[in-house]
Parts: sequence; C-alpha cells; structure tokens
Amino acid sequence: MSALVLDTNVLIPFLYDASRFITDVRNYDEVILPATVLGEYRAGLFATKAGERNRKALEDYLATPSVRTVPITDRTAELYAKVYQALRKQGTPIPQNDMWIAASALEHGADIATTDEHFRLVPMLTVIVL
Repeated sequence: MSALVLDTNVLIPFLYDASRFITDVRNYDEVILPATVLGEYRAGLFATKAGERNRKALEDYLATPSVRTVPITDRTAELYAKVYQALRKQGTPIPQNDMWIAASALEHGADIATTDEHFRLVPMLTVIVL
C-alpha cells in the first residue's frame, strides 16, 4: 500500500481546490495527516475570520475513507532524533515541526507532498515538491 503525507502548506490549498493536486494524490492508496500537520492547520484556524468554514473543510476531508490521521508515537520520536542528528551532521537544519512531519512520513513508509524544498535534505525521505 502506498501512502502520502500532506505537509500543511499542501493541505491548506488542497482542501479548497483538490483538482490542483488530485493527480499527485490519486497515485496513492492512502493520505496520512500527522498530528503535527493537524496542529499547524488548527492553529491557523484561530488566525482567520473563515475559521469555522476552514474547520468544516478539514472535518469533511478527515471523513474520507482513504485519509488517516496519525499520532506522535515513541517510534516517531526515535525517527525525529535520527532526522535531527542527520541534519545536524550535514549542517542543514530545517524547522522543528518539519522534522516531526518527516519523522511521521518515515515511520509510515510514506512519501511527502510539500512546497518546501528543505525536506529533500532529509535522508531516506521521498519528497514531492509541488
């Protein structure tokens, strides 16, 4: 089974215009939304007047059978530490939340769809930059 993690910067426009990304997402059996992505998205709900409409868009998408949310587990934390160390050794740090998102993708054997090129710095992570 193939899986795709949506980074927050892809989830937001995807919820309002899925046709823009549908070809990329259709190639996967499952879409994974890590707790970190959900936290970033939900934090943004408070920053906009359209918060209730945006919350509804998320809830509708979460009800899709091929969408799965995943928590941060002990395994996620272990992979986060490995990502952190690898990036530190390379001298190429990325934002902390993005390391958590990368760790979740690695944990679930998923590719990641993002607009952030810096995910390509994470060893063993397959990145689709949109």
